Amino acid sequence: MKTKIAIPVLIGLVALQLATGCTKKKDAEKSSTTASTSEGSLDFEKRSVTVNFTEEPKTMDPQKASDTIALSLLGHTNEGLTRLDPRNNPFPAQASSWEMKSPTSYEFKIRKGAVWSDGKQVTADDFVFAWQRGLDPKLASEYAFMLYIIKNGKAVNEGKVPAAKLGVKAVDDFTLQVELEQPVAYFLRVLSFGTFYPARRDFVTTQGEKFAADADKMLFNGPFIIESWKHNASMKLVKNEKYWNKENIWLNEIDMPYLIRDVNSEFNMFKDDKYALVPTISKALLPDAQKNKMQIRKYNAGAVWYLQVNTTRKITGNLNFRRALQYAMDREEYSKQVNGIPGTKPIFGIIPDYMPGVSKRYGDEYSVAFKDSDLEKAKKYLEAAKKELGLKTFPTLGILSSDSDTAKRDMEYFQSYFKKTLGLDFKLEFQTFKVRLERTDRKDFDIVYSGWGPDYLDAMTFADLFTSWNRNNNTGWASKEYDAFIAKAAKTVDQKERLDAMHAAEKLLVDQVPIVPIYQNFRVYVQNPRLVGVIRRTVGPDPDFYYAKITNPTAEKK
Repeated sequence: MKTKIAIPVLIGLVALQLATGCTKKKDAEKSSTTASTSEGSLDFEKRSVTVNFTEEPKTMDPQKASDTIALSLLGHTNEGLTRLDPRNNPFPAQASSWEMKSPTSYEFKIRKGAVWSDGKQVTADDFVFAWQRGLDPKLASEYAFMLYIIKNGKAVNEGKVPAAKLGVKAVDDFTLQVELEQPVAYFLRVLSFGTFYPARRDFVTTQGEKFAADADKMLFNGPFIIESWKHNASMKLVKNEKYWNKENIWLNEIDMPYLIRDVNSEFNMFKDDKYALVPTISKALLPDAQKNKMQIRKYNAGAVWYLQVNTTRKITGNLNFRRALQYAMDREEYSKQVNGIPGTKPIFGIIPDYMPGVSKRYGDEYSVAFKDSDLEKAKKYLEAAKKELGLKTFPTLGILSSDSDTAKRDMEYFQSYFKKTLGLDFKLEFQTFKVRLERTDRKDFDIVYSGWGPDYLDAMTFADLFTSWNRNNNTGWASKEYDAFIAKAAKTVDQKERLDAMHAAEKLLVDQVPIVPIYQNFRVYVQNPRLVGVIRRTVGPDPDFYYAKITNPTAEKK
């Protein structure tokens, strides 16, 4: 999924005052050390938690959502046939059970009592409609390719066969039959992803273009519902009393009263007990967290970050120019000196090392590494590009990114580094997260600073990103050979054959350089110690409040 590097917009004078530490020092100290059942970021009696749940989602339409913000929210408000447990294993959700009839045929039983927020039963047809809708060429879903694992999915999306030919059938309200194109090792896991969520035919049709644009234009079948949504300002989730597993959902409210972009303001809100969790803190904030004796936690965020190059433009379309950037990049320096978050490490391809391999991790069995910061080779490629393009000097090019403090820091480093090593000038173009995604989708950039997080725990979630049919491939680069490797990997369940094919594709990607990989990231974060059970996920909605609870401060005193 498209990862975020922006944090939401700061709205309103009140939020600004709170974030800049206008409270007296003694009040701040009191709020950070004194537990309360009715004030601050945690309310035990109301079972309410206050957080900064990142910024305005681009869309809350399950079949159109493609970024981590929307998919994280959808993971709390909606649900597919399966859901991932804390160990990332699928368990029955909207489906109460299933049976594998053959390696390519499954039958799911829809859970009786799994209902929409208006009280109507979730049916097998809700999945048929949603999956057909996701593949409708008119919807132009960026994640339509994920449904290609369903029989005839690609053909439906390309308009070659009608939606009725898709390999999914509602036998009755509670029985769903699914036929796959070929055996899929990760099938049950991927069913927990947003694109596979159900949608109700009558409701979506009635809402039309307004579907999922506001809280009252949505239906929910997950553990929470959106009670209020003030665009670019605030959002509040409350427990879904009609959810089938409501007895095991402890929280009643997830409140996001301010959407704050500035990381320092967000951190100050945590110190003043206005937020119970800061999902990620930067290198610059680590000393402050240590000084305040906060418990600093770490987890593998799972994303790969890279410079995505628009190969349809004259300069960036030149292979030697792209290779110059690739070999010049100093990934080790960036990871340790600029990013500085423990666990963050260089990456040279697109598949991160933690993905499952044949018998070990992928990174232990496969490698595309080359000499980091090979400036001699980089300069030779740059001279070759200059000759091929008929240039004496290179014009100033643009690098597009989000406008968070972290993105600005990184972009200024890249700008300075490429000027120092290759003599190249880059203009930095900062945009809000939403605008950056829109411009990327339109290929309105020379180079864009991008990230990709895993949608499921399999190397394919990264490997198929740069196929010609993947709408998230915004580079303009396409290769029949690359497509063939991925198609081969998709047609077998033999793990070595699959990974050999995906590795061959990865080596081709590295050779042709539609992207310049930089690092795979860890995150450090701080969390109120009374908030427990929050799952930080490499795969799935992150942070995940499904199992979250607040400890009783009265009991702690005893």
